[in-house]
Amino acid sequence: MGLPGWLCFRIARRMIRARRPGDAGANPASLRKADYEEHRAATLVKEYKTYFRSTDLTNLDVLDFGCGHGGLCTYLANLGARGVTGIDLDSDRIESAKARARSLELAVQPRFLTASNEHAIDLPDDSVDVILCFDVLEHVMEYETIIREWSHVLRPGGRVLIHWVPWFNPYGPHINSLAPIPWAHVFFSERVLIDTCARIYDSPEFVPKHWDLDENGNKKPNKWRELDELPQVNRLTIARFERICRRVGLTIERAEMVGFGGSRAARCTRIFTRVPGL
Repeated sequence: MGLPGWLCFRIARRMIRARRPGDAGANPASLRKADYEEHRAATLVKEYKTYFRSTDLTNLDVLDFGCGHGGLCTYLANLGARGVTGIDLDSDRIESAKARARSLELAVQPRFLTASNEHAIDLPDDSVDVILCFDVLEHVMEYETIIREWSHVLRPGGRVLIHWVPWFNPYGPHINSLAPIPWAHVFFSERVLIDTCARIYDSPEFVPKHWDLDENGNKKPNKWRELDELPQVNRLTIARFERICRRVGLTIERAEMVGFGGSRAARCTRIFTRVPGL
């Protein structure tokens, strides 16, 4: 059930048309791949500075789970950590992270590992003091297994510092480049969202992102025409995350809900994060 597809398409198309061409701040995905990687690294560092302290890592062994191109790892390496390890499933990203680290003067040289599979963390039990998981958990399909792995590789008293987008975040489905409608997955069915993304992808107003282009810079075929479910998101909610943590013996020490960013009016939405159910 849900609202009709024509309405979803019209709203999405209107919102995309309202974007200012070339405004990278409003639409970072429009950046070239290398620039986008720098933008992502800066975003992760900003998230860390906003919610955590440099002293959270002092003289500790740190794991960046889902490290990507290593932007956060290189920042952490100069915060007084004893050791920094980055792990990611994508071997190309790991090679990029290694090259990035070699090009910088760092207090500690991070090590980077390509994960052998999505079910395990390739480190010994009781081997790290702090795990960072920034903008990753919503993409981990084997999330219950991985959360249990966190509890194994952490030493007694260890912590997980996490920043993530749960399913009922206004942009939980991660389709804002095609259907930038807050809570679209609440008001429209999954089938409607997929069909809308397919139509927007083929529309003249859609500007392909770097991941929509092949090696020659040509727009890739429309994958949305073949999909039956939204890709690359696990639909993990805050409530389910908290239940899994309790089952594996992890205690939530601090949690902060964040509303919209941007303007002062948008930031006022933080008050609604304190209302149960919302």
